[in-house]
Amino acid sequence: MADDDDKPKKHTLDTLFHVYCNHKVIPTELENEEFNSILLSQLDAWLEQAKLMPNPITRTQTGLIYMRYKKWRLEYEDFLEVLQVLSTESEINYDEFKETLVNAGPPTGATDIVVVK
Repeated sequence: MADDDDKPKKHTLDTLFHVYCNHKVIPTELENEEFNSILLSQLDAWLEQAKLMPNPITRTQTGLIYMRYKKWRLEYEDFLEVLQVLSTESEINYDEFKETLVNAGPPTGATDIVVVK
């Protein structure tokens, strides 16, 4: 069993969501603040890394969908709804879409170490 602890763990959609929520965050007075919700710019960065933007998904498209929620940051459940709408509008299989995001991995240049459970 100890060997399992030494193996690198593969990211899942929800662990990567947490990584992207905290990527390129403007520093605030709260130095160690962690976010559990995602900004539009972070979502777009993830889609770019997955090579889904600018084609078949555009920034205008993500912006219009994101703004329906009328909040700065989206929680994981809202994020999944956005993915569902994007997959439908772009005619991408929803499960393949999520798999593409997982395969994109953590943000390029990210130095944060994330514990995957």
